[in-house]
Amino acid sequence: MMRKVLVLTLVLVLAFASSAMAAVSFSGKFTAKFEQKGFKLGVDPYSLEPTLEFTISASNKNVTTIGEDEEAEEIVNWDFSAGLNLEDSKFELGKYKLVLADDYFTASIWGNKQELSDKATYFGMIKAGKAAGDQMRARLEFDVVDVADVAIDFEPTNNIRTFVELNDIVEGFDFGLAYARKGWTADGASNVVVGQVGTDIEAGSTTIGLTAAAGLDIKEDLGFAVGVGADMDLTEQLNVNASVTHANDKWEKGDGVKKDATVISGTVTWTEAAIKAKGSVTQTIADENENVIGLDVWYRFSDTLGYDDLFKGDKWFTNDAPAAHAYASLTDVKLGMVGIEVASPVLEDFIWAKAYGKYGAMSAKNDEGEEIKDNSYEVGLDGYIKATEKLVITPYASFAGIGKFLTVGTGASYKIGLSDTTIDLTLKKVKPFDEDFANQEASLIQAKVTVPF
Repeated sequence: MMRKVLVLTLVLVLAFASSAMAAVSFSGKFTAKFEQKGFKLGVDPYSLEPTLEFTISASNKNVTTIGEDEEAEEIVNWDFSAGLNLEDSKFELGKYKLVLADDYFTASIWGNKQELSDKATYFGMIKAGKAAGDQMRARLEFDVVDVADVAIDFEPTNNIRTFVELNDIVEGFDFGLAYARKGWTADGASNVVVGQVGTDIEAGSTTIGLTAAAGLDIKEDLGFAVGVGADMDLTEQLNVNASVTHANDKWEKGDGVKKDATVISGTVTWTEAAIKAKGSVTQTIADENENVIGLDVWYRFSDTLGYDDLFKGDKWFTNDAPAAHAYASLTDVKLGMVGIEVASPVLEDFIWAKAYGKYGAMSAKNDEGEEIKDNSYEVGLDGYIKATEKLVITPYASFAGIGKFLTVGTGASYKIGLSDTTIDLTLKKVKPFDEDFANQEASLIQAKVTVPF
């Protein structure tokens, strides 16, 4: 079997390489790892493990140039990319995408967790997601004499969704229709039809975006859903968004709006150079009513990083000024989670620190495998020390209330020569002080080097 796969792989590579415009690349990485689950060198057993990841990728496209000199325009007729990955000693087809662009249509084929784009009605009553799973996805898009834009999405093995956007039927209004036939079998199928309309209303210096949609789940007992929404920028800093959706008990579960419930939601966001504040409220009116409130406030002393990047694991230590984030969530006036995180450079271009603390609903499994749930807390501290241009040290410590877990450790990365390839060291110790979690005490020494090629 392995020989057949290698032959097919070689044929694929030669086919790509034979094309005048094809780009074929071989890449991967080799990792050598030392690991010992304990700190007793010369006493505890250790392992030396190699890991090889190998990828063959290829891309090709066909382009026609129209016009000359400054007026020249390149038209892409088709664009293809794909890869083969070595996994568990055998080659598997990786992400792939083929886009055919004609004067009259665009056809896309993609799969293996590749992404294209989302297509959806308002409130997600019908939605074709951008990501493909293991199955191949396909989508055909075309326009009908400038009156409508049509997209037909195929999701194997028994789902088809169609979206129609009507152009300039009524000036200032966007109309749309969508139809989904899903999960069909010999016994029947789910058939959902959605109509929608959207428009912008000028109210003085403010533009209000209004949306509305209605859906029918066609079957013997008719299901229906409706939704209305509004979005407006009251000022350059202040945005307000609100919506109401309702579906009866015959509406198919999982289609955008909540089945057999009315959901009222609103979000207010204030954004300026130094501060961003966001408050949201969602009220679900159903057999079991639910109210969810969320509050977030970010404060930054520099705009080097965007608000969404201030505390990301690979970004927070690139900031050149302090930043803070406080948050809270409530469900039915019961605490969900409340917390704060702060990150700041300690010594310019040398040491950064991030601290966090949170309290709310948490869980952990004890030594018997039983999940313990309770309101508890967790606090932690992360450091990033750029000792030299070649050496980075990342110490960390945290303490969790459930199980009374104390975790301490450090990482270190050393650049080899003048490259970006690093030798990575990890030291970690986990100590539970609750006797019900005592067997989960652990220690780890790990060193590894990964070489890309």
